[in-house]
Amino acid sequence: MTRTTLPALALLLTLLAPAPGGGRAEASDRRTPVVLAVERAVPSVVSIDVELSVQLPFGFLMGGSGTAQTTSQGSGVILRADGVVLTNAHVVDGATAIKVHTADGRVFTAQIVGLDADLDLAVLMLDGAKDLAPIALGKSGELFLGETVIAIGNPYGLGQTVSTGVVSSRAREVELAPGVFQHYIQTDAAINPGNSGGALVNLDGQLIGLNTAIRAGAEGIGFAIPVDRAWKVAQDMLTFGEVRAPWLGVDLKDISRQRLQGTPVAAGAVQVVKVYPGSPAATAGLKAGDLLYQSQGRPVRSTADLNGALAEEKPGAKLTLQLYRGATAMKVDLTTTSLPEGVEASVLKDTLGAQLQVVNGALVFSSLTTAGSCAKRGILVGDVLHAVDGRPVKTLDELNLALRRAKAHHRASVVFTVSRGRMRGNLTVDI
Repeated sequence: MTRTTLPALALLLTLLAPAPGGGRAEASDRRTPVVLAVERAVPSVVSIDVELSVQLPFGFLMGGSGTAQTTSQGSGVILRADGVVLTNAHVVDGATAIKVHTADGRVFTAQIVGLDADLDLAVLMLDGAKDLAPIALGKSGELFLGETVIAIGNPYGLGQTVSTGVVSSRAREVELAPGVFQHYIQTDAAINPGNSGGALVNLDGQLIGLNTAIRAGAEGIGFAIPVDRAWKVAQDMLTFGEVRAPWLGVDLKDISRQRLQGTPVAAGAVQVVKVYPGSPAATAGLKAGDLLYQSQGRPVRSTADLNGALAEEKPGAKLTLQLYRGATAMKVDLTTTSLPEGVEASVLKDTLGAQLQVVNGALVFSSLTTAGSCAKRGILVGDVLHAVDGRPVKTLDELNLALRRAKAHHRASVVFTVSRGRMRGNLTVDI
């Protein structure tokens, strides 16, 4: 048995005694790089409450309006001190009212400045806002694989919530809907419903992505729109009210994977439906029927996939396209342009063969030509047009904007939501 002297025992007790403050580390030691990044970024992340009007199945048969009000939540990021907020399109699309809550407790009504469903991005303006805290911008193109990132948002309506992880992939190609591929930042930071539109930041507290999706049934797999793309789209919306992406001069349509099986483009491609005279595509020699499968070395499996890549470029960009014409592989170079002015008027008159006017707050078909695509799809004079591609239209300006947006996305058709009396349905119409 070892005997301990009193002086030695006193020294031992001193060493084992708790430090001042109960043994906790100093606050300065606990303010890690993650804590500092959160402190910088949190004031710039907002929570969004949305009211929506949804169509009730058979609602008209019960003598009501056929609609009901519901709510949803999401997140957003402050871009400017005067109230410009960036979020996902799916957070606010179809909203009848939008309320935005800032980290310092203020509440604002918001209006949609621009929205692009294919890119899943929307810009809001907060009414009467000032002295907000804009987020610092990073560069998603400079991310390191394995770099620590932080997701900040409003999951499940719980308010400001923070989760951490790493960059799992800098450019993950994701199929978010059948045939719709885009490139995203992949992270294992927890992203849950309500995080959509929130910030993905680096350790400097800089925005490097906009949280947008989780992988159903998976754990630790989330996706964010790269800030390089999101910022360019936001600038276009604020300046022009729409995305000014390069225009190729063609209409395209998606081809099902089943139809492409056994071909050199079985992985996916889009088909050229129309080439506009004098356009970049015409100059480069593209023809109707060509199967476009690659742009700038990136796969093209759908029109949305292509438009997502083009959204990162400006009109005038030079592109190299790879395509098949029959069994022949081809590579063409072209210089893009902006979408020509007035294209929507030509679509309405020459392709749709329709005239519409506002009657009692609704858009009504007032004249149709027999050769137009509207008449061929069974639309009649007096029918009411409610929406284009799911987005409500109540004025001629809104209709023109919807048609212009479709043409800018190289679409060969749109979906009209039309009613006749108490009957209502969707029709795919060539444009």
